[in-house]
Amino acid sequence: MKTLLKSVIVTVGLTTVILPLSVFADEQPAADTSSVTAKDGSQTVRDDSIYVPKAERDGTFAEDSQIEGEQEAPIPDRRMLLNAKATYPNVNNYIKSNNFANAKLSSQIQSQFTKFNYRNGNGKPEGVVLHETANPNSTIQNEIDYMSRNWENAFVHTFVDKGNIIQIHPTDYGVWGAGRFANARFVQYELVEHKTFDEFARSINNYAYYTAYILDKYKLPIDSAETDGVGTVWTHNAVSKYLGGTTHTDPIAYFNKWGYSYNEFLTLVTEKFNAMSKDTIISNTAFTTTTYANVKTAAGNTVWSAPFNTAGSNKVNPLSSYTGKDMKLLRTAKTQSGTWYQFSIDGKTIGWVEDKAVNIFYTPSMEQKISLTRYVNVPSAKVYLVPVADASLDRGNLSAYLNKPLLANIQVTLNGKLWYRLMDGTKSIGWVPASSVTATAFDAISYDKPIGTTYASIKTSQGNSSWTAPYNTWGSKFIANLSAYEGKNLKLLREAKTVRTTWYQFSIDGKVIGWLDSRALNIFYVPSMEKPIKLTRYVKVPTAQVYLVPVVDASMKRDTLSAYQNKPLLANIQVTINGQLWYRLMDGSKSIGWVPASNVKESLYDEIEYDKAIGTTYANIKIAAANSSWTRPYGTEGSKFIANLSAYEGKNLKLLREAKTVRTTWYQFSIDGKVIGWLDSRALNIFYVPSMEKPIKLTRYVKVPTAQVYLVPVVDASMKRDTLSAYQNKPLLANIQVTINGQLWYRLMDGSKSIGWVPASNVRS
Repeated sequence: MKTLLKSVIVTVGLTTVILPLSVFADEQPAADTSSVTAKDGSQTVRDDSIYVPKAERDGTFAEDSQIEGEQEAPIPDRRMLLNAKATYPNVNNYIKSNNFANAKLSSQIQSQFTKFNYRNGNGKPEGVVLHETANPNSTIQNEIDYMSRNWENAFVHTFVDKGNIIQIHPTDYGVWGAGRFANARFVQYELVEHKTFDEFARSINNYAYYTAYILDKYKLPIDSAETDGVGTVWTHNAVSKYLGGTTHTDPIAYFNKWGYSYNEFLTLVTEKFNAMSKDTIISNTAFTTTTYANVKTAAGNTVWSAPFNTAGSNKVNPLSSYTGKDMKLLRTAKTQSGTWYQFSIDGKTIGWVEDKAVNIFYTPSMEQKISLTRYVNVPSAKVYLVPVADASLDRGNLSAYLNKPLLANIQVTLNGKLWYRLMDGTKSIGWVPASSVTATAFDAISYDKPIGTTYASIKTSQGNSSWTAPYNTWGSKFIANLSAYEGKNLKLLREAKTVRTTWYQFSIDGKVIGWLDSRALNIFYVPSMEKPIKLTRYVKVPTAQVYLVPVVDASMKRDTLSAYQNKPLLANIQVTINGQLWYRLMDGSKSIGWVPASNVKESLYDEIEYDKAIGTTYANIKIAAANSSWTRPYGTEGSKFIANLSAYEGKNLKLLREAKTVRTTWYQFSIDGKVIGWLDSRALNIFYVPSMEKPIKLTRYVKVPTAQVYLVPVVDASMKRDTLSAYQNKPLLANIQVTINGQLWYRLMDGSKSIGWVPASNVRS
């Protein structure tokens, strides 16, 4: 083992006491801790300093101070083993032929040693570590005395020699023997070196016996860790190789010195282990009353096909496999070592478990008589023959007793849960959790909890209402028919469950309204619907409202997009709500909020939503100030300034095309047949479209022969025809009229021939 180092000297009186195999010391549980990874990937505890010797933690570890005459164990040498085998008898055969007796276990418990639990808890070692003292000139008592004085550097559980097995520390606690990782897991003991083969063989006999004894005591199998770093039997060499925290190789080289191998030692341990007497069953009786238990201590406990260590006992499963399950106890058996219970789960017999590992939570003696009227609260609630959820005793559910007054005549509280036995008149129904029934005809709320951000709309208003609490629960009052909330966005705040359905508490624009039936709703938004994206977008509608969620909710308003015009923004999340796409926008690392995708655009330029030709339309300038003409609609790609609109005041503008951008509607125009550009529709006054015309039937004669005729009722040079001179003294038909800017125009006909349009003042009746 690790060479003992001298530090603080403690004087302790040592008394040797012979103890029975099963008893050593009063062992009190120490504080539990929990995990650091060892070299092999296994765990110690989160704060593993307790597994480090005190002197090392205190900085008083004297590296050059060795026990008198002690030497580091030599490195194992295969040649030494072979040479020794040729020199000495076979150790195991020598032990058997001489019929060596096992030494009795005795103790010199050192009260000054620190007591700390293994990583799995008090009394739960995972195996053993084999050490040897590496000092041929010392005795077992010298070793114990020295360790008792220098325990702050290192100490083990037990020392073994040719005639003694002396325990100095309770094996239910850990020791400082082989580095922090092994110290957290294993019982550790020292083999004292001897100078003759006979003494060596006698010490090995005791060493193997003690190894088998410890494995048997803690119900551990024989599983060597020497070649794979996994198992219950470890040499100090295996600890160094697989766990770390130490560099020693004992006791391999010491074994080899006497022609003895580690594998031969394992063979001897196995023989000792198998030779240990099986436990005896003293009594085995059935439980006379219905009894249930659950797992109290899973760690270190196992379920067996028969009481442990009795004839035919085989491992079934770790007890942890049944944690949280209700175990019906069938039989109780007493053995020389303890009491065992046979149990079943849901009617299936599993095996036997030690009584100390379970907690009995139900026997009929725990029941109390009562007389209460109860109503079904949960029709689907299971009914059992006993107040335990045992599938083998399932009697159906409570649905047949809905709205019937039932008698609860017995109650019992199990693991904090109240159960009632119900009667329907003189008929016994069975046992149910008290939460499945209610004292009144009101529905009980099985849970009421806040929910994450969720929005819904009314799906079915007819026959549904809002309530101050879930309908038919205590205090529930009518508020309004759900038709009052149609077309509105409802924010769901809380979810409650009654026997009838699930209910939601809701608000509209931040105002809490009440509760409604979940079946009347269509949930259209929860955050899980969102998808991550990465798109660059620009403000399209500066006045667009920003929200904290992708829903129009007045209580979730932020500002508008006006502060972000012409800035590249990141759309990092999208979601489609009721057919409308929303983006969550970011300005660098700052979250702006949610807006409909239609309020932003892909380009810095305005997008043209449409561009179409229009019918004959004329306008004039209404607002020249601050308005201009452009080669394309303003803000779109390629748009350039032409002139201020004051240049066109008093002129008739023929509108040719109409285009729409986010800013406004734009018109392309010409004057006297010449195409000029585009202007804002808001700067115009449209004074003529054909729909303004009215049919008439009037006879008229030329009054002003030089009057100009036009194809439209507008003075437009590109629309000129001839004058009226060719129609003097002829009766003409005026068949359409229209008033343009206060001036009456006629369209004239010469028989079936259309002449054109003239101001009415140019003809007479």
